[in-house]
Amino acid sequence: MMEIIMLIYEESIKILKQQGVEFEIGLTVEEIAKIEGIYKITFPKSLKEFLMMALPISKGFIDWRNLNQDNIMIIKKIINRPIEDVDELAEEVYWCDDWGKEPDNEIDIALVVRERLKSAPKLIPVYGHRYIPMIPEDNPPIISIHDVDIIYYGQNLEDYFEVEFGGKEQGKIEFENINPIPFWSDIMN
Repeated sequence: MMEIIMLIYEESIKILKQQGVEFEIGLTVEEIAKIEGIYKITFPKSLKEFLMMALPISKGFIDWRNLNQDNIMIIKKIINRPIEDVDELAEEVYWCDDWGKEPDNEIDIALVVRERLKSAPKLIPVYGHRYIPMIPEDNPPIISIHDVDIIYYGQNLEDYFEVEFGGKEQGKIEFENINPIPFWSDIMN
């Protein structure tokens, strides 16, 4: 089983190493369980397998293995940042036509956005402000989120690494093959 996983992520690791990304030995099953408990997350299958194969530790990546209190607080802030940003800037969020008629004022828009945000899937940081949604999909898309500027940044984890580190243009992502992410896809502009 591990051999198959290694083949899947071998190319991604090669691309990352070519860009100078440093790695530690992958996380163990026990470490994954502990991390998921601390942060109240469930890694999608793709990210879990990748992190178990090799743990990127260069700047911009999450040091999941470091369980000192300061690092835990930093990671919790990074996990909460997208929700806090959208909550704070709710009146600036792109209105999704599927939500019905757009309210006439920013206060009512913000109320609807904040209510919908309550059921949005949690986002797990991958690198910088790139996140993978915690949804029941083995290899969900990667999104880039900065305040309320949200775009797809990879059809899946491997595609993301090609876009971020391998020279693939973001515009060359096969967007038509991406399953929408509840709420987050709605507010992409």
